[in-house]
Amino acid sequence: MTPNITPSDASAHIRKLDRATAAYEKTRRALDDAIADARSGGLPLTTISEHTPYSREWARKIANRVDEERRNACGEPNYSDRCELGAGHEGRHEDGIMSWPQGVERPVGPAKNNPSGA
Repeated sequence: MTPNITPSDASAHIRKLDRATAAYEKTRRALDDAIADARSGGLPLTTISEHTPYSREWARKIANRVDEERRNACGEPNYSDRCELGAGHEGRHEDGIMSWPQGVERPVGPAKNNPSGA
């Protein structure tokens, strides 16, 4: 049976969960990057697995995924006026979106697209 909880107590728990989740995601991403960097630097998967909470197989899968993401990254924000590559290019932008959704008004980009400067 779930006890009744006041809205203020629920809010406090939710904020704590949100902060912990954000910290976890940031730390997890840093660990994934470190695994990929260690493998590309020549450290054996066995050694990586001894110093992380992952088996050799999971360390390999993580390193492969990070390497693939890095290969596919365009590295630019999702504004066509900031990306120097042609429309429809291969690779993803920083936010992971390759094109602006149809039917959705695109926000105004940098001033270089606005000749009046306003």
